[in-house]
Amino acid sequence: MSESTKEYPWYAVVAGDTIEQGDLLLDFDVFVPGSDGSPEALELEGELKTFDLVVMTQTCDIGHGKVRSLLLCPWWELWRFIEAAKERGEKNWGRDQREALRRGNLPGYHLLDSASFDDLRIGLGVVDFHEVYTAPTDRVREFAKQAVKRLRLCPPYREHLAQAFARFFMRVGLPADIPAERLKAPPATE
Repeated sequence: MSESTKEYPWYAVVAGDTIEQGDLLLDFDVFVPGSDGSPEALELEGELKTFDLVVMTQTCDIGHGKVRSLLLCPWWELWRFIEAAKERGEKNWGRDQREALRRGNLPGYHLLDSASFDDLRIGLGVVDFHEVYTAPTDRVREFAKQAVKRLRLCPPYREHLAQAFARFFMRVGLPADIPAERLKAPPATE
């Protein structure tokens, strides 16, 4: 274990019903609406699905009771994530793509380190910002209370995750980009 890993641990082990941004909720059930979410539908159809999730709502908003529901993003073990992506026919997640993920160059995803605390172990993880869920704050607190132990992302890694999430949602698509060839050489002078 390196000195910086000791000085700046990625995770803390927590128990109880206190919820903070960066808390991992393993095997948490969320309601996922069905495909017919049309305004004409009288009832919302969907199903309860179980995910590993990370709390994205700001800790100060949770602590001051400013939110009734929490924002949650899926957390995937890296190699399961890559396998699922391949099954869906998504990008090649070879070494170059994984390095881009590590460097933070894939705006829709964020890489988190592995952790091992006695009987609580997780591998390298990918937080997927493409799918965002909500759950009532009270329900999340009850889930946390019943969990014997769980992991909480520590600073500055928690803030790094929040920054990556914000970058993903604040992106602006331009109608016309600057052509790459214009950066290859200075313009010819006359």
